[in-house]
Amino acid sequence: IPEGLLKSKNGCLEIKLTEPMEEVAYLDSARLKAYDLPQGWSMVLDERMGILGPAPTGKPVFYRREVLPVKAINDRNKDVTPFIVKQDLKAAPVGKIDHRFIGMLENDHVLTLTFENRLDGFTGQPVLMAEGWVEYPYSQTSFAAWQAGATYNAPTVEIKGPDGKWKVLLEQFGYPAGMPRPMSVPLPKLPTGTRELRIRTNQEIYWDRISVVFAEPCPGVEARELPLTLARIEIVGYPERPDLPKRLPYYDFERRKPLWDTRLLEGYYTKFGRVDELVEAKDNALAIFGAGEGIHLEFRALPPSPSKTAKRVYVLE
Repeated sequence: IPEGLLKSKNGCLEIKLTEPMEEVAYLDSARLKAYDLPQGWSMVLDERMGILGPAPTGKPVFYRREVLPVKAINDRNKDVTPFIVKQDLKAAPVGKIDHRFIGMLENDHVLTLTFENRLDGFTGQPVLMAEGWVEYPYSQTSFAAWQAGATYNAPTVEIKGPDGKWKVLLEQFGYPAGMPRPMSVPLPKLPTGTRELRIRTNQEIYWDRISVVFAEPCPGVEARELPLTLARIEIVGYPERPDLPKRLPYYDFERRKPLWDTRLLEGYYTKFGRVDELVEAKDNALAIFGAGEGIHLEFRALPPSPSKTAKRVYVLE
């Protein structure tokens, strides 16, 4: 959960999960965890839409050291460094879009990242961390692309060898799935002297911020699960989705319509009201809600960390 977003209200933290699209959500369990990190430590989740390579585990990645590129050049030889060193929803431009297929580019979008220091010179496991969003194709779009002999190539990390040639370091590792969010992926052992990485994809992915962190065990971290005190299925309505630059996905929850030109999938949905027993444990007993609906969750807030220097991070599982 982004820092500072959750605020205690009458001793509870409230979260709503909504379904604003023509889809159905099947929710088995919902947990909120709090991580109190010692001073100087940060964390990200091992999370992404995994394609090839190591499968995402969802586990926390703790780090003290993060390095940002000092230069980022795209495939059109444009300097896009300001776009990818700050998380501000102003992502690097992707190039020409292939209008035959949603979420595909006419050519590869390539970012060449240069770092000031050798990436193999730091302590810890190197991890690529990226924030951004993707324009998703529909299933029929993917099928049409397959029929046309076109393929969606997920991001691949390349590295420049001692001979000056680029080689694949991590093939089609995945991407930030859906709404703007951070993702991470562990990198294989880096060759001596590595100062450049290259990310290549023909998917319509908008990179907002890219860095390399170095994962280490975090002594003194305290992780606690907050008790679920209420879960309720309710009618939410349809939040307005404005047409923002660079396909930025955003729903305005304060501007909701009771109806929308949509079709509901036929089937049995969970009735409105309390559903605590359906989502308090991972047991295949599901809360099922559809378009225009959602689930309201409340968790009992924790007391402040006894350490005034600790940093608290919330994770919704």
